[in-house]
Amino acid sequence: MTTSNFSPTKGKSKIYPNRVNKNTGILGGLIAVLFLLSSFMQNVIVHDPFHKELLQSNREAQALGGLNNEFLLLPLLGFREAAAGLLWVRCDQFFDSGEYDAILPLVRVITWLDPHDSNVYITGAWHMAYNFTDSQERSDRRYIIPSQNLLKEGVRNNEFIPDVKFEMGWENFDKIRNYPAAAAAFQDSINTKPVKGSEYYPWGAPLKTWHILAHTYEREANIPEAIAEWQTALSIGEKKLAMRGGQKKDFPDFELVSAEKHNLQENWARYYDRYTAVNHDHNNTSKLPGVSWPFGGSNKPGPWDVHLTCHIQVVRPKVLHFTGTFNSADGARVDVLIEDWDYTPHIDASSTTGFAVDPSQTILMDSIAVRKDTYDREMDMSKDPKMYSFAHKYYRIVVSFDPRTTAPFIQDRFGWSGEGMTDDQPGHLVTDDSPGVLSTKFIDGFGGTGPNWDGKNLQWNQFGQPRRMLMLTYKVSLNQILGQEPITSKNLVANQIMPLGPDMQP
Repeated sequence: MTTSNFSPTKGKSKIYPNRVNKNTGILGGLIAVLFLLSSFMQNVIVHDPFHKELLQSNREAQALGGLNNEFLLLPLLGFREAAAGLLWVRCDQFFDSGEYDAILPLVRVITWLDPHDSNVYITGAWHMAYNFTDSQERSDRRYIIPSQNLLKEGVRNNEFIPDVKFEMGWENFDKIRNYPAAAAAFQDSINTKPVKGSEYYPWGAPLKTWHILAHTYEREANIPEAIAEWQTALSIGEKKLAMRGGQKKDFPDFELVSAEKHNLQENWARYYDRYTAVNHDHNNTSKLPGVSWPFGGSNKPGPWDVHLTCHIQVVRPKVLHFTGTFNSADGARVDVLIEDWDYTPHIDASSTTGFAVDPSQTILMDSIAVRKDTYDREMDMSKDPKMYSFAHKYYRIVVSFDPRTTAPFIQDRFGWSGEGMTDDQPGHLVTDDSPGVLSTKFIDGFGGTGPNWDGKNLQWNQFGQPRRMLMLTYKVSLNQILGQEPITSKNLVANQIMPLGPDMQP
């Protein structure tokens, strides 16, 4: 008689092998343990501050809606970089589809998970500074502070990576025009310790860093420093070419070296053309400094009257039409700023990521090209209420010209710091003698302190030349912005150089 391998059954119960019945208790225990562990982890996730911060904001929660607790379990189990990588893939999807609002929360989460992924800091900051635009492709300037904060965090977390520092410099150079901050960031990038095996070795930063630093000194009108930096960049470029076998093996580096030679020569030529009575070239064939055009056949140099005027018409609510005159060569640009009268750059204090901006703030920055001594441009802010809420009572409108940011052929007329520029309305000319903007002094009679640079000694650290700007400042009401009242010359107020906020300092 054989022994059955099955246990007795009752009713309709299924018949299982004995080995299964023996393991039932063990499996049941394991299930109970896993259930308790799952409950514990669920409780940890729900009450973890990291999870709360992710889901607190509706906007952020919407962007992160697809991230369930199972996904968030990855970083808790130690797979932080893996989770960050998956999120970065998702960011790419949002970039491709144009869903930019969804990117910032993900950028914040990724940098929390993997603070050493420098590319996320660089791309996220670029996205905030350049990618949020209105219907006329103007950047949302409210995102400058969050962008700078993200880059500062990236620099702190990636001390030995020069690229984040370079991006900090570029944003200050190109978007903010804070040249002292740009120079400090580029120099910080250059000072990065070289790492063997990196693409930049034996230097700590890409060669373009020295190149753009020289341009930064030009924008600051610190020309001895610019020339010295061009010489350094040229020396490094030539060494790199020699290491790689010259032009045939690395054409981009050869092009960079050629540009550095050209820019170095141009700096010398511009100095002589603009500030001395000798060695002039085609930029200024006269015997007088280019910054001081002669008047009425007189041999004595005199300042150039640009005669800046402006008329602002509100053609419909939140749509302003700017027209005016500017006595300069074609190609000059007049800058326009429209902002809350009490505007101070800051972020929304209730933000869980540090990226949300104050929706009640309004700021617009744009420029208008000059053609035949006139400019004409309509600025429509009616189509973008999220960017231009106009929630305040009074607004500042500034029409200005900064010779340090203009094209070189315009500077040939006015000088690096506007030394040869004036206006028939004295109140339009503003002299900015803030310590951070003082530049090399080249010529007497246009302000500034200390001796003039002799065009020879590059170890020149005496900066006493102020920046001369043209400005028209209006204080207008919300009713005027809405077209209920006209904007007239009665709205003109005293010009004031607006200092950068504390978060924008170098």
